[in-house]
Amino acid sequence: MRKILLLSFIFLYSFVALAQKNLIPMPQHLELLPQGAFPLKGNLSLASNTFEPQAKYLANELESLLKVNVNLKKSGAIRFQKISHTVAEQHDYYELKIDAKGIIISATSESAAFYAVQTLLQLAEENQITGSIPALEIKDYAKFTYRGAHLDVCRHFFTVDEVKLFLDYLSRYKLNKFHWHLTDDQGWRIEIKSHPKLTSIGGYRAVTEDVKHSKLTKDGRYGGFYTQEQIKDVVAYAKKLQIEVIPEIEMPGHAQAALAAYPELSCTGGPFQVGTSWGVMDDIYCPKEETFALLEDVIDEVITLFPSHYIHIGGDEAPKTRWKTCAHCQELIKKEGLKDEFELQSYFIKRMEKYINGKGKSIIGWDEILEGGLAPNATVMSWTGIAGAIHAAKEGHDAIMTPVSHMYLDYYQGNPQSETFSIQCRIASG
Repeated sequence: MRKILLLSFIFLYSFVALAQKNLIPMPQHLELLPQGAFPLKGNLSLASNTFEPQAKYLANELESLLKVNVNLKKSGAIRFQKISHTVAEQHDYYELKIDAKGIIISATSESAAFYAVQTLLQLAEENQITGSIPALEIKDYAKFTYRGAHLDVCRHFFTVDEVKLFLDYLSRYKLNKFHWHLTDDQGWRIEIKSHPKLTSIGGYRAVTEDVKHSKLTKDGRYGGFYTQEQIKDVVAYAKKLQIEVIPEIEMPGHAQAALAAYPELSCTGGPFQVGTSWGVMDDIYCPKEETFALLEDVIDEVITLFPSHYIHIGGDEAPKTRWKTCAHCQELIKKEGLKDEFELQSYFIKRMEKYINGKGKSIIGWDEILEGGLAPNATVMSWTGIAGAIHAAKEGHDAIMTPVSHMYLDYYQGNPQSETFSIQCRIASG
C-alpha cells in the first residue's frame, strides 16, 4: 500500500510540475515548494489596498475563470505588496509566493503587478482540474523591454471590438507594445479631420473574391476606418492592459489609398484606385511640398491621439520607378546634392523625422530606411532578416527584431485551399 501511495504522490507531483511548465512565457525562476497548495474553490478574499487597479482586474478575471466569488477587502488571502528596493537591471520585476495560507504578489511597479497577475491567472487555469495551485515561488522580470505585436488592419479591416480582443490576447502573454498598421495601399484606416478624403475615398476599395462575403462589404465597396474617438477608446483600453499603442503611417511607399484620395501627391497625377491586391506598387508619394504639407497635417492629428513616444513611418518597399522619370524628383536630387533615388528616400525620411522629432516624438522604420543613409534618431525594425538590426545597432541606433523567417504569422499553416487568404500580423521583440 505504501508503494502505491508513494507512486501516486510521485505521479501527482510530476503532473503538477508539468502543469507549471506550460506558463507562457516561462518565468526567470520557478521553484515548487515541498508541500501545501492554495485552494481555488469557495469564496476567495483579495486585498485591494495596494495596486488597486490590478487587484480589481484579478478579481474580475478569477470570478470569470473559476466561477467563484472574490471579495475585495483591506486584507485577504491574496494580497499585493510593493517592492521598495530597486532590483538592478531587471525590468518589470515581480515575485509570486503561493502556499496553503495564501498568495503574495510583490511587484516593483503597476506594470510588474499586472504581469504577476497574468502569471497567476495562467496558474489558476492550468490547475482548475485539481482545484488548487501547488505551493511555489516565482521570481520574474522582462527579458526584453519591447515585446510587441503588429496588426495590419489595411488589407483586412478589424472592428474596434476585434482589436480589443486582440489586445486581450496580447496582455495574457505579457506583450506590451501594439503596433497598429493604419495606412497602406489597400486602405487608409484613421480619421484625419483636415483631409477627410483619406477615409471617405481611401478607406474603401472595390470588392474582390476574398472579401465579397464580408460584413464590411456594402454597395460594392469593402472597408472602414476608425474615428478619432474610437482611436482614443482603443488607446485607453490598451493602457489598462499595460500596452503602448504605436501607430504606423506609411511613407513614402504603400501610399496608393492616399493617392486615390489625393492624386496630386503622386509623380504622375493619377488617377488611382485603392489597392485590391497585395504586392509592391510603383506609385508612391512624390517628395514635393504639397506632399510634406499633407503628411505634416496627418502627423499633427496622429500625435494628439497616441501618447506613445513612437510613430512608425514605414519606409519599406518604396520602388524608385516613378522617381527616376519624375522631373521634380530629379531636380530635387540635384538641388539637394543627392547621389541617387535611394538618397532621395533618405532625404524624405530624414525630413519627416525632423518634423516628428520637433513634436517630441521619435520614429521607427522598417529596415529599408537604412538605404541611402539612416535618419539620425531612428529606431530600425528589421523584417527582411536580422542584418538590418545588427547594422543599425552598430551605428548606435535602437533596433527591433521582426525577421520574416521567424516572426510572421501570415503564412499558411495548412492546406491553402482550406484557409483564409490574409496578411494580418507580426510579432516583435527588442
